[in-house]
Amino acid sequence: MNYLIIAIILGLMIFTPGCMSPNNVTAVPSSPQVNTTTVLSTTGTVTNDVLTITINSATKKTIIGRSTNKGGDIFLVLDITIQNNDKNNDFRYKDTSFAIFDKINNIRRTAITSQLNTGGLNNPFTSGTIPLKTKMSGQIVFGVMDNSNSYKLYVSDSKGSVLTSIDNINVL
Repeated sequence: MNYLIIAIILGLMIFTPGCMSPNNVTAVPSSPQVNTTTVLSTTGTVTNDVLTITINSATKKTIIGRSTNKGGDIFLVLDITIQNNDKNNDFRYKDTSFAIFDKINNIRRTAITSQLNTGGLNNPFTSGTIPLKTKMSGQIVFGVMDNSNSYKLYVSDSKGSVLTSIDNINVL
């Protein structure tokens, strides 16, 4: 019985070095860790006569494409759907149309989507128009403090008047 165990161990020793050869090792390029956290809770959808805003997801990231945020800040990415309910006007938007209020640090910031290399985003909302009675989905990016996790989203028209807001966006 001892001979059988020795034979098995010797057999493993003969085949194992080929598996552990440096030629079989795949190098993983070193890059910063991507911190992604999905949304925990949100009010979801808010509707009024002008817009319907739905938050499909909210994530925190340290890197988007080739862009990184400055120390102490991270990216908050909101994947949203906007439906234009207005009977007369298209909804024109740009970064300043979207603002996030950080409830922990009492800071309000506008979107920075157009300032980023948006290679890591799906259909970024940078600037454009949503025709009346249509809807579009895309992503908006904000620079937020790393220690924050509770937000309120404001959506404004081209004149800066708030059209709607979504409270209770919580991301850890």
